[in-house]
Amino acid sequence: MNEKGGHEFKRFFDGLSGVSRYIRMYFGQTPLASGTCFFVMSADGPVLVTNRHNFTGRDNITGKLLHKGCGIPNHAVVTLHGPEEVHYHIDLVDHTNPEMPSWTEHPTLGAKADIVALPVKEMANIIGEANSVSLEKSVSLQADWHRWDVGSELQVIGYPYGQIGGPFPIWSKGFIASEPDVDIAGLPIFLIDCKSRTGQSGSPVWARFKTGDIVTYKEKDYQAKQTINYFLGTYSGRLHRDSDLGLVWKRSCIEELVNHAITHGAQHRMDLRRHRFSASFSKEFSLDRFISDDFEEVE
Repeated sequence: MNEKGGHEFKRFFDGLSGVSRYIRMYFGQTPLASGTCFFVMSADGPVLVTNRHNFTGRDNITGKLLHKGCGIPNHAVVTLHGPEEVHYHIDLVDHTNPEMPSWTEHPTLGAKADIVALPVKEMANIIGEANSVSLEKSVSLQADWHRWDVGSELQVIGYPYGQIGGPFPIWSKGFIASEPDVDIAGLPIFLIDCKSRTGQSGSPVWARFKTGDIVTYKEKDYQAKQTINYFLGTYSGRLHRDSDLGLVWKRSCIEELVNHAITHGAQHRMDLRRHRFSASFSKEFSLDRFISDDFEEVE
């Protein structure tokens, strides 16, 4: 900790850990849920992306309220970590037109797509290429020299159970479980097999080559000279609470949403609030609460 109470990162950490953001939903000052969001960098500035059900407080398929007290969020708080932890308030109610959501939905799928976007050009001085998702394809990827197919390894990077990793998100390894070119239920979704949990909704999903990995292309082997990360889509929950099969909205769908938000969505304002809704690392996560069911006391 530094003198101001912020967290200093003096050791190495993976760049992707700086992309996922912790988000909490509130009704007034009553906390309702926590999840994950991230920013996509566009030519028009940063665009915040998360799951629609995080903002509506309802299951995106059944419409059932998710909070046991039937609370519906009217604002959210995004936490950005750095030398100092800061919190940005998002108003989810359009006071000029209360019947309309303050976020932008997919241009053709609308409410069917469990993804939403908020253009936040004013965050351009904080969100840059190093801590956001880029949807631009490199020359090599445009040439389709490699595909991530069914069975390929991936990472869901988010905040299960809140900030259990302190300022950084948790990496959950999984595998592509369905043919990625086949849409599930007629929607731009593929399935993954991953032990993801509550709070990871809205997490970016990544595949990567590590330095030294061998890739075969046109019957020739190539070795990666550096780590290459590729954004696959946005995680939005499991098929069933007892299943490890999860849903990922495809990269192409996110790209359509972001482009639509830039063109037609209203720029959103995120108000900096350093003390109100301040997160507490020690209170939000207790090891005792999580290990008590998995370990027996030794006499």
